[in-house]
Amino acid sequence: MREISRWSREHRGGIGLELARLLAEKGFNLVLLARSRNKLEELARELETAHGIQADVVAADLSEPDAPKAVFDELLQKAIQVDLLVNNAGLMIEGAFKKTSLHDHLQLLQVNVLALTALTRLFIEPMLARNSGKILNVASIASFMPVPNLAVYAASKAYVLAFSEALSEEIKGSKVSVTALCPGVTDTAMVHGTDLGGLPRFMIMDAKTVAREGYKACMEGKTVHVAGTLNELAVQWVKYQPSWLVRAVGGVLARNRDT
Repeated sequence: MREISRWSREHRGGIGLELARLLAEKGFNLVLLARSRNKLEELARELETAHGIQADVVAADLSEPDAPKAVFDELLQKAIQVDLLVNNAGLMIEGAFKKTSLHDHLQLLQVNVLALTALTRLFIEPMLARNSGKILNVASIASFMPVPNLAVYAASKAYVLAFSEALSEEIKGSKVSVTALCPGVTDTAMVHGTDLGGLPRFMIMDAKTVAREGYKACMEGKTVHVAGTLNELAVQWVKYQPSWLVRAVGGVLARNRDT
């Protein structure tokens, strides 16, 4: 059984790494994906030695439009069957929309939306053909609300959530499941150096806990899982408020960060 775990430079040392370690601990063989093969070779050998599994490394830059198909074709050529696909790679840009270059916005969408969609489409077809498989898409609690100063990031995660929920319904009745994991602010390299990293410690989850919650939800075939009790409470609050109030609260928080 193979699991493909992938993450961008922002995620290294975070949720992707903890998911890889947890899946190796559970006996999954792994395909680790990153832009640089050398950076993952050490991790692959570490996991193989510690858990007696096989860990392959694939080098690909998911900001390149052709990368998902190249990854799929490489694994097909090696006769590697992927039974659990983890779409965890992501970029985050914090700041006013107008102050960020168009190139950076489009690159974020390429990784967070287009690459995730492409990989899901490519790998779900053989899963459905054999009527077995799981897909874990890492979204965010930002999926549930507009977030000023994280406008494109939040919108991209709203796509991941809606896409995962719709796809889960489409394939209902099969033995293939799609799970959207929605963590809040997590102690990863992605949030270090941003305003999010300055939140009180009780509001920031550790990556290992998020990974374990995501793994459990995926194994149970749960469609949506919000990681952490405080995050779940926040999401429930948002669901029962008028949209104008949710926007207004986000705007106030964004303006306070700017002052």
